[in-house]
Amino acid sequence: MAMKDAYESMFGAETTEEEKFMPNILPLALNKPFIKSVMETAKKENKWVLAFVIGTKPCFYKFYGSIVAASKSKVPFFIINSNQHYDDVLSHGIKEFNFMDKIAFNLSIRGDLAQKSAELMIKVSWLAKYLKKNWPDVTVIPVVLGDTIMTSIVPAAWMFSRNEKAIQNEAGLRSMTPEVMKRYNKVDIETFIDQQFYGKWVLMRNEPFPEQWDTYTSAAASQYLFAPVELNKEHLLREGYPENTIWTIGGAVVDALELKRKIKSEKSIFNIYPQLENGQWIRVDIHRRENLTPRRFKSIIAALKELVKKGHKINFIEMSATRTALDFYRLRKEIEMLGKNKNFLHTSVWPEYGHVIEFFESDKCIAALTDSGGVQEELNLIGKSCMTCRLTTDRPETVFDARSNIIVPPASKDIIVDMVMHIVSNDKLRKNMESAKPLYGKDVGKKFISIVSGLIKKNDKPFKWAHDTLNLWRDDEKGVDY
Repeated sequence: MAMKDAYESMFGAETTEEEKFMPNILPLALNKPFIKSVMETAKKENKWVLAFVIGTKPCFYKFYGSIVAASKSKVPFFIINSNQHYDDVLSHGIKEFNFMDKIAFNLSIRGDLAQKSAELMIKVSWLAKYLKKNWPDVTVIPVVLGDTIMTSIVPAAWMFSRNEKAIQNEAGLRSMTPEVMKRYNKVDIETFIDQQFYGKWVLMRNEPFPEQWDTYTSAAASQYLFAPVELNKEHLLREGYPENTIWTIGGAVVDALELKRKIKSEKSIFNIYPQLENGQWIRVDIHRRENLTPRRFKSIIAALKELVKKGHKINFIEMSATRTALDFYRLRKEIEMLGKNKNFLHTSVWPEYGHVIEFFESDKCIAALTDSGGVQEELNLIGKSCMTCRLTTDRPETVFDARSNIIVPPASKDIIVDMVMHIVSNDKLRKNMESAKPLYGKDVGKKFISIVSGLIKKNDKPFKWAHDTLNLWRDDEKGVDY
């Protein structure tokens, strides 16, 4: 990838007069027989159709529990697949969780954030109208997850096209930072960690970008909000969302994680990477846009080099964004040189979610250094130490409530190295982190579908005017003299 293209894929591009005004847009694909079957069933049974919107790799396993529960409860549903990750690695979840025959629409979106957003708005609006035209009496509700670009754009497109709002699962993810972050380089490490666990925290909406924009925007276009923990509900209530539209049900990742703890992959991750069987490893995955900025990314790479030099075993996962940044900052050779060390393993993204859980659960994983939100949840549930390489976190409950997670600011090589070494070498601290209370519940998909089934049964409205919310009248009342 050329340096200019690499930069644009991270941070966007300026439009010039020479560039084409309209990019090439791939057509969307419809599974018409499947769509007709689902819609006709919903019409006959007077039920809603749930449209599970899958955008990124984690969506496949996070939706697993809800999709299984919907099937068991006979709630009509289908999947809308953005197909924005069109390689086998990032879309392996379709096969791993047996979703192929459940996909009704393949959107085939491409490009940077602006193009993806524009394509989503146009394509989702079209399919919303397509369903309305052919099945005008069937309510179809998009179900979106967390804080991806799909989460923000799909509900807006649906609302504008059908006057029906969406369901946001993982609602209320609001980034926070401990006040001590302002003094990260002026206090000792023990004080810095102690203040994360027990000190004051404040909201910080800047990051992750664009995920914080996505989750705020999604809530505004969603009628029903399902929060992982009470803190998320508190955020939503503070922002003015009615309490009777919010439910706290636990983390969406729970069901797939439990499945993979019980049913192992056909081939072990330790057969794929035998090097991981020797000693205890720190798994490192970095992909957030803010961590691709110059000071942060160079500090992270420099810290990995220093940790390897000091003898720590590092498994470095190269994600798509990581690959772009390595090339853009011309740091790939330094990573390749690290590969000559037996205590450094550089791999691409692991396609199977089961492999990630297998490694996290094993005694070969001592901790993870990550900027992923999902990993913070997973390690809390599994009982492993998480080190979040960010200045903020949208799972702050894992720090000040469970204390299974510590923020490691990517401000310099030295602070990263010192904090990682302090955590992995402090047995008492690490054991306390590993024994932290799990926060994200059980049977989350079942709880979700149970609540949605209740809304369907009472024929709730997925879009409400003020007279609906205030219970003044219903526009479908008969015998009313206007």
